[in-house]
Amino acid sequence: MPDSITPAVPAETFGSPNLTHPYSKYSLAEAVALAKNSASLTYEPIESLGAARTEIKRVMRACGHNWITGHVALDVLDAAIDGRDLLNDCRLI
Repeated sequence: MPDSITPAVPAETFGSPNLTHPYSKYSLAEAVALAKNSASLTYEPIESLGAARTEIKRVMRACGHNWITGHVALDVLDAAIDGRDLLNDCRLI
């Protein structure tokens, strides 16, 4: 398995390409895209799923509201990185 996310190695290569949140139509690729778009504002490269998770956590700390999209993105990234079972353990329930 590759170690970094690049245009030649898309996010779908990491974990299951069909990994989605069970209670929200949100995929691993969308979570990585959210992190990349957010990090582009500070010119920080997102080269791994761990870096994507760190970026989403940073944005969640900075925002002043309950960011549901961020919670869902973290759930999907946790499932891809740690093998978290989202049916039994997720931030939306």
